[in-house]
This record gives sequence, structure tokens and C-alpha cells, in this order.
Amino acid sequence: MVQSVGSVSSDASGSTRARKPILPPCTPDHIVSLDCEMVGCGSKGRISALGRCSIVNYYGEIVYDSYVKPILPVTDYRTKWSGIKRKHLSDAIPFSEAKKLIKHHLSGKYIVGHDLKNDFSALKFTPHPLLIKDTSKCLALRHIAGLPEQQKPSLRTLTGQIFGKVIQSSSHCSIEDAKAALMLYKKVEDHWDNKNNPFLNDSYWIDVKR
Repeated sequence: MVQSVGSVSSDASGSTRARKPILPPCTPDHIVSLDCEMVGCGSKGRISALGRCSIVNYYGEIVYDSYVKPILPVTDYRTKWSGIKRKHLSDAIPFSEAKKLIKHHLSGKYIVGHDLKNDFSALKFTPHPLLIKDTSKCLALRHIAGLPEQQKPSLRTLTGQIFGKVIQSSSHCSIEDAKAALMLYKKVEDHWDNKNNPFLNDSYWIDVKR
């Protein structure tokens, strides 16, 4: 489990200093990969809502996979991209219950994924930045794939360029995407933290006056 995330301490001078969180060891047992598929709610399906969530462990084994029934009525299943159909959500687990289960599986874990801000937006929570390993932000992967450093590549592009593997050939599958992101992470995991997480730099944890 992660302790002291976001906590602060005070010294005799009255200043406060953010404490570095106590992180779990970055070992296979503490690494999972996450991917979510979204459906549309509201007018013309413009509100994205969680429709499916998949989590695999470091070895690619499925830890959690479930369709999720959004709080709002679904107006666009986005089947072409999400792979989700009406029948999948008719008896799906309600969002509130799914969120508790998903947070339980992610607790104390490093979370691998691609462009995870969209997933966390749908899940309505965001883990501490030090626990997030987002392959869409990894410059090393762009270099390996022969892509411009300024270009944020899709998961499909990175997987195809680096591994010659075709994913998302029709609709998306959150299990397939979670496994693809995990493959990408493993490609560069030995050098990940030094180049991709600015929060590990001591300059980030500065004294803050009250």
C-alpha cells in the first residue's frame, strides 16, 4: 500500500515541505495494466462514460474484466470503437460498484496504460502521479518506433511499429489494449523512472511557505 501520499511536514521555521510518498516496490507483483472502453451519454452521446474496464497483471493474466452500466442512460454505444453493444450493458454491474472493485485492484499498484487521463476521467478518480506509467508520454518508445518526439502516438501505432503486431483491427478490446500497453512498458521498464517521471526529481519536492 502507498503511505503518506500528498502529506506535508512542518519545521521550526514555520515552512512546510511536501513529503515524497512511500511507494510500493516496483516489482512484478505491484504492476498492473489498465484499459477502459467508453460509451456515450447525454445529448448525441457527447458525455463519455465507463462501459468496460479491464486490468491485467504483469504477466498478462486478467485480474479484472467487466462491463459497466453508467449512471446516465446510454445514448451512443460507440460500438465501432468500443466494441460494446446494448446487450453487454443490460445486466452489467453499476458504475458505483465497479468503481469500488477497480480501486481495490489498483490499490498499492503501479498502473500501466496508454493515455490514461481518459481512463481515469471515466473512472472518476486519479491515482498519485508517481504510480502512473503512461506509455503515450514515453519518449523512449517514440524513439524506438522511429516517430517524432513531439508526436503523441496511438497505442496501435506504437504496437505496430515496435512489435509488428496489429491491434484494434476492428473495434477496440480493453483486454487487448491493456496487454499491448504492458508490452510497451516492458520494452523500456529498466529505464522508465529516470526519463519519464519528473516527480522523482528532488527539485519537485520544494519547501512551500504557508
